[in-house]
Amino acid sequence: MNQGLCHRCEYRAQFFESGNRPRYECGDPTCNKYGCYMYRPVRPVVLKRDMNDKRPQFGPWMFSSRSHFVRLAEEMELHVNQSEEGNTLYWDFKESINPEKV
Repeated sequence: MNQGLCHRCEYRAQFFESGNRPRYECGDPTCNKYGCYMYRPVRPVVLKRDMNDKRPQFGPWMFSSRSHFVRLAEEMELHVNQSEEGNTLYWDFKESINPEKV
């Protein structure tokens, strides 16, 4: 089983995109830690459906349109949810969105 924190970490994603890493292990693709003091969930991205692709953007995999990267979702911040089992980190919007303005 190859589960761990590194494959789900923003610092590993940054390393693959830019070569920057806060720790050596963050840039070692053969490494996958089960315990880390640097872990940060991967930041959400803004996607846009490819031009002229009329299929639904997030339908079933065989019918979905292709999407492409627009930018990192900088309008989000990291939160912590505590439970009896442990803590869950998740990204949420910094401010609530008013549906009338969208």
